[in-house]
Amino acid sequence: MRKAADKLEQFFWLFLFINPFLDIGNGLFIMVMEGLYDKTWEQIDLALTPSLLIRMAVLLLFGLYLLLAWDKRALLAMVPIGAVWVLSVVGQFLWPMKRYSLFTDIQYIARFGYNLAALYIYWRVFQHKKISRERLLIQLNGIVVFSLAVLSTSILLSYMADMGYTTYADRFGLRGTRGFFYSGNDITAVLMALLPVAICSFLMLDRRQTGQAKYFYYAYSPAAVITTLCLIGTKTAFAAVGAAFVGLLGFALYLLAKKQDKTPLLRLGVILLIVLLLLGILAIFSSTLFDEISSSLANTGNIARREGMTTALLSGRQNKLASAFADYRAGGPYKWLFGVTRGSQKAIIEMDVFEVLFYYGLIGAALMLWPYLKLGFGFVFRFFKDCTIWSFATLLSLGLCAAYLIMAGHILFSVTSGFYFSFMLLYGKLLYCRDLKTEEI
Repeated sequence: MRKAADKLEQFFWLFLFINPFLDIGNGLFIMVMEGLYDKTWEQIDLALTPSLLIRMAVLLLFGLYLLLAWDKRALLAMVPIGAVWVLSVVGQFLWPMKRYSLFTDIQYIARFGYNLAALYIYWRVFQHKKISRERLLIQLNGIVVFSLAVLSTSILLSYMADMGYTTYADRFGLRGTRGFFYSGNDITAVLMALLPVAICSFLMLDRRQTGQAKYFYYAYSPAAVITTLCLIGTKTAFAAVGAAFVGLLGFALYLLAKKQDKTPLLRLGVILLIVLLLLGILAIFSSTLFDEISSSLANTGNIARREGMTTALLSGRQNKLASAFADYRAGGPYKWLFGVTRGSQKAIIEMDVFEVLFYYGLIGAALMLWPYLKLGFGFVFRFFKDCTIWSFATLLSLGLCAAYLIMAGHILFSVTSGFYFSFMLLYGKLLYCRDLKTEEI
């Protein structure tokens, strides 16, 4: 059993490098299908994609690993969540609502389970790596840089080729591009979550032990992400760029003032120069590039003036929230405790915390959010006791994710961004871990 578990751990480590390609392939598959059928993906109404099938297989491997390793902590966290979900479904049969889809329910809770399982499993993977904590963190930095380079480059290339999906197609027109990624919210969350650590990886790169190619590669990755987020053009994308760059700029100035170390400040300048270079290259392929970026920036203000600040910040999610809350309030005591289920709702709220509360009730919310809250607040507590540039970058990542999952969703129930949210929580745990081999999450 141990040998089988070891083989699975090796695969899970390899999967960290495979993962960025899944969503690119998913978007390309959807694009091809839309072209073949001459319909939108919603009109085709195909439940499964190759990417989803692969992740379903990985989820089964997650479950097999937990049984082989007999991870009691993981099982004690996940079994009660499964029980709450069953009770929420039972509530639909005892007190049925207007609509209900069991398949939708299974699909949705499976996504949450996928991300939660990843949290526990990858901690075991990290523990069983036969290297020091410091060396492990260096390797994880490399994975972050690699993942972002792959994801952002695919969007830059799609823009130059005039291919891919538009971020917005609404009452204010077509604007922004998300490349081959079908969900703009999901890819924005991934780039946002990893960007601060990627910037920090370049700022703290040991130049004496680094060749020219690696130096440029580590500078290119965060620069490409910043450029890509400008192309995506969402409010969150611009906020992520501002928070990550300005936050680390402040820390770089602090290091300059306290330690007379100007290297981080100079390297931020290198990243900015590469961003300008990339924008210049993109402008060759599109004469409207800067007009598109400025239009994306201006539209937030336009929406605020025309439809109010709440709509501008939440993009109309407050209406979905009100509808789900009305169902939850009318459900009675049983559904207050165990929720109205995802399958009873026409559309998701796109605000993860409220989705957990309304779909799975008070008990479900307590059980489902606890592992994330425990790791998140544990990291924050240690951060204030011992702040470093690495922990500061991680705080920016987790803070942006926390704000995003509250206001825009698409993290806890997304197998794309949720996976990297779990990854960053474990990264924060590693930064302050005293004994990797014995410490638990």
